[in-house]
Amino acid sequence: MTKPSAILIMKAQPLEAWSERDLSVVRRFIFDGIRGLNAQHEARWRRFWGRIWKAEPGQVFQLDNVVERSGPFHRMHMGMEQRLFESQERWGQLEPFRNWLKTGAGWGEYQRHDGGPMKFVPRSTAYEHCSDDEMREVHEAMVAFLRTPYALRRLWPHLPEPRRQEMLETVLADRREGAGA
Repeated sequence: MTKPSAILIMKAQPLEAWSERDLSVVRRFIFDGIRGLNAQHEARWRRFWGRIWKAEPGQVFQLDNVVERSGPFHRMHMGMEQRLFESQERWGQLEPFRNWLKTGAGWGEYQRHDGGPMKFVPRSTAYEHCSDDEMREVHEAMVAFLRTPYALRRLWPHLPEPRRQEMLETVLADRREGAGA
């Protein structure tokens, strides 16, 4: 089961602010351009838009978007992690290395166990726990973290500063080529 991505939307302005021509275009798009798959889903679609249409400015709605995780993207990301792991000497096992990447990307939450101090606990990127949108976002956050001087020093402390960046970009170039980008 793929995890849905929540999308929060807000009605920004009253419909009175729109011209009748603009409203006509919007109605045509949302009711003629997009339809429910059958009568039941068409009714749900129209009810959904009726709620938005009648909402006051500032009212918030949540949409749950379910998109299958992209197998090619997932493999490209996991390949990048594997190549990075193999190119460094600090971590002896892949899982602690992945947790370091997740922590650097901010992919987790602070938790307190048994009254002890707060501790950052990385979240899972498994298919059932991480949507496609979230996976893409955590991937970009990891790449941004990897480019920081802190991460570069941790990955390759024996290399001089400019060489660390070159090493990372070499691994990232391999990732792009593997993805067919």
